[in-house]
Amino acid sequence: MIRKEGKARWTYTCEPCSVRVTKPDQFRAIEACHRHERGFGHAQRIMSIAYQAIIDAFSEAVKPVLDVVESIASALAPPPNRPHDPTLLRDRRKWGGR
Repeated sequence: MIRKEGKARWTYTCEPCSVRVTKPDQFRAIEACHRHERGFGHAQRIMSIAYQAIIDAFSEAVKPVLDVVESIASALAPPPNRPHDPTLLRDRRKWGGR
């Protein structure tokens, strides 16, 4: 948005990027506006704002699935690294036996 704030004081403000440029005349303020809007930083900021809504909707859709997976995570966990054979449990070299 380009505004006249006083004598020889034109400002360009880009709300999404929080950029504020002050120029002495309207033509230079318009040039600053075009220069900023052609830049990569402005395009990146606009795209991130646009995709944020999609990301939020996706995270809300996936949240119930993650809750279920976390609740059964203990059942899916691998067993402890211990042998099933009791004779191997008595071996002090590896498992600390008796």
